[in-house]
Amino acid sequence: MNNASLKRIPASEVNREARQMFRKNFKEIIVLNIIPILMRIVGMYFMIKLYNAWLSGMGVSLSDPQAASNRLTEITQEVMSNPASAADYTFKTTPETNIIIFAAGLFFFLVCVGIGYTLLDKYRNKDYQIRTIADQLQVFSGRFFFSVIFLAILFNIIVEAGLALYLIPGIWFILMFGQCFYILKDDTAKNERVGLGRTFSTFARSSLLVRGYKWSLLLIFVEFLVLEVINLFTWELLSIVVHPYEQSVLAVFYEKVALAKAEVAGR
Repeated sequence: MNNASLKRIPASEVNREARQMFRKNFKEIIVLNIIPILMRIVGMYFMIKLYNAWLSGMGVSLSDPQAASNRLTEITQEVMSNPASAADYTFKTTPETNIIIFAAGLFFFLVCVGIGYTLLDKYRNKDYQIRTIADQLQVFSGRFFFSVIFLAILFNIIVEAGLALYLIPGIWFILMFGQCFYILKDDTAKNERVGLGRTFSTFARSSLLVRGYKWSLLLIFVEFLVLEVINLFTWELLSIVVHPYEQSVLAVFYEKVALAKAEVAGR
């Protein structure tokens, strides 16, 4: 497909339409995202607790900045003179904690996929009535569950491999394959059951879908990065609006790109 024939979809246009949908359905969209919002705030609390426990284990007390600075200097000097000692100061978690973090992260992701599906339906049909709990948890139904789990695991492996090789391949894979979950939703809407082969093919179709639009998607992710950095300074409290907004933007981006590609294919 010739990229020159594609309709231009700037990131600013996607953001504008996402904000319009968000403002018009502010209360419903906030409530729709309540589970991931609460998980982000609670997660930040426990991460701070783990971080403080780690510092305490190294003898660093944040209540005394000068003493903390001196202790960190001592640790730095020790690691520089004896690199093997770095293992004594690395951040460690127990196997039980790792399992809890993994399970919480997977649950969080699955809920976000369901929310993304709902926002896509809302963007397509302004009269769609959001069902707060049912829509948040829709991915846990037999219709989506195993396919989304399969995609989530494979997507994570691909992105992690890219990030391990170098940062840029990991980001590139996210841009290429991130639309596979929305494609699965549309496949499922056409067929009651979507086979493994069709599910796996969503990666290739996602790559084709975003061809010509990766720059717009990258700019969207840059905006997300800025918002998330600001959000960190509020101890995740801004997640109340940041998270629903980001979910809205991703749904709008998929729909606009899908329509643009369908328009070209139909010529």
